[in-house]
Formats: sequence, C-alpha cells, structure tokens
Amino acid sequence: MEKKCIPNWIFILLLLLTCSFTLVEAQQLPDSTVNLRIYFLQKSLKSDQHATNQWWYGWLGGYSAATIGQGAVFFSSSDKGTRQDMALGAATTFAGVIGQFISPFQPGSSDPLLERLPEGDEVERTTKMRQMEQFLSDKSHLEIEARKWKAHVLCTGINLASGLVTWLGFHRTVWDGIANFGYNCIVTESQIWTQPIRAKRYLKHYTERFGQQHITLERSPQISWNWIITMNGVGVRMAF
Repeated sequence: MEKKCIPNWIFILLLLLTCSFTLVEAQQLPDSTVNLRIYFLQKSLKSDQHATNQWWYGWLGGYSAATIGQGAVFFSSSDKGTRQDMALGAATTFAGVIGQFISPFQPGSSDPLLERLPEGDEVERTTKMRQMEQFLSDKSHLEIEARKWKAHVLCTGINLASGLVTWLGFHRTVWDGIANFGYNCIVTESQIWTQPIRAKRYLKHYTERFGQQHITLERSPQISWNWIITMNGVGVRMAF
C-alpha cells in the first residue's frame, strides 16, 4: 500500500501562519498598556532590589559586629568558659558572614541589562516587557525557594553542631547545649523569615491587574528518581 507524504511547503506554510498569529497577538496589545506594564515592572524590580539591599547589608553588619565583639572579648578575658563561649560564638557568626556572600540574595541595583534594553518601537517595548515579566517571575521563584526546607535544614545542622560542641566539647550541661542551639535557631530563623518577598507580592499584583495567566506564581518542584545498581546491591536515587 502506497504511503502519501505531506509536501514540505505545507509545513512551511503552517509555520508562517503560527508566527503570524503570534505577531498579531502581540500587536493587539495597546502601546499605552505596554508602557504601563513596563513602568509597573521597573518600579517593582527596583523596590525588590532595595529590600534585598537592606536585608543583606543589615544582616552582614549584624554578623560582622557580633564576630568582632566576641573576638574582642575572647582576647581580653581570662575566664576559660567565657573564652570558649566567645570563640564558638565568633565562629558561628563568622559563618553567618560567609553565608551572606553565598546567599542567592545579593546587593546591587535592579538588573542593568533590563534597564538598557531598547524600547524604541512597539516590538522592542513588547520584548522588553516580556523579559521583565520573566525576570520578576524568576525573582519571585527565588524568594519562595529561599524559605523552603533546605535553608532551615542547613541552618539547623550548623546550630546543632554548635550546641553539641557546647555540651560535649566544652563539657557543659545538656541544658547549656540546648540553650546555645535554641538561641542560634532564633537568629537563623529570623534571618530566613526576614528575607525579601516583594517580588512575590508584586508578581501577584501584576497578574491580578493585567491578567497574565502565563506567569506562574509558584513552580512545582522538579523531582526525578532512578534505579542504581552497585556491587552492594540495588537502590533508588532521588534528585530535587
């Protein structure tokens, strides 16, 4: 039985029609609306970066001051217990200083690449608007992820190690270790929950105001798993 092949020109025609429909859809958006959206996005991104700067420098200053202060007490005190507490405390707060530099939230101005995007005609303004939408969506996703369980587990592990050193390493009571652990947890949880979430709020306002249904407020976690076979047996590996 003979098979009939669809000519290549039909595929080319369908592709051209699809591109035409996309262009018509973009052109249907009034220029005044595009300008209004760009203004909203620019204002939102600048405000979000301002909040990030305040959070970053505030916690960096607090951790740095605590590290220097505890270090000064360590070198000036002759009491063994005080020196131990100050050394451990300074090490913990210094870890907080390092954490600020590896945090996904970094200081600076709103993305200069977005600000330099051309907007001389309708097509350029629409392109700029879409890229700013994506940037705001990415920052919102970053803020959501930064408050999830991974950050809490990491900080809890460091705090637990500090409590164990106080209890077992310094031969204190178990209550001293619990107190050290609890105090550090209060600090690190405060740091996590004061991280900026303006991008998340602005994105929600944007979708409600302009009806951008193609922008997702929160992404589903990407989890993959597969079987692994080793000399010791068979297992399952999960990545997320």
